[in-house]
Amino acid sequence: MFSWICPKCGAEVPPSYADCPNCAAQPPAAAPPAPPPPSAASPGPPAVRAPATGVPGWLLSVLFALAFVAILAGGYFAYQKLQSRAGAQPPPTVTFEAPSLPSPATLKAHPIAQHIEIAGLRLTEDSKQKASIQFVVINHSGAEISDLAAMVSLKAVTARREEVAVGTFSFKVPLLGPYESKDLTATVDTKLRVYELPDWQFLRADFQITAP
Repeated sequence: MFSWICPKCGAEVPPSYADCPNCAAQPPAAAPPAPPPPSAASPGPPAVRAPATGVPGWLLSVLFALAFVAILAGGYFAYQKLQSRAGAQPPPTVTFEAPSLPSPATLKAHPIAQHIEIAGLRLTEDSKQKASIQFVVINHSGAEISDLAAMVSLKAVTARREEVAVGTFSFKVPLLGPYESKDLTATVDTKLRVYELPDWQFLRADFQITAP
């Protein structure tokens, strides 16, 4: 019979041995120690997050707010400085002239003018296209007035007294008794046609007594 080779030590073993005599003479190798049982993993330290490299949003908001306030403050102080410079200069001298008004003596200056009234103005036109006016002269005093004469200026009720009249006429009354009124007619000196003149309710008769 043939000998066989020990798979452990590689020695040639006679066929009469069932086991390798060399391996049987060596003490058995110690078994490797068993690994320790797994223990509960203890919690490690909390993970530390690396700081972000960008600027936080709240910090950007604060910076923008500060910059806006600084711009407003600069504009306010600049405005105050300009105002102080302007206030240091003396204001320009402004002179006002009182408007020239017609003297009261030029209108109704006659002593009896306050007792005379001209009313009932009615404008007409004759065949020669000349304007004529019918009116009433009223004596509001208790005295008799003789040889009354006056010059009358027709003006619009919205016109000022110094404005040009739209027409003029004159009249004479030989005798006007106490509290008496008389209807008169006169020709109007005007460059306007009757329909171009204001209506009776928009006419004013400014008169100045020339006699007595």
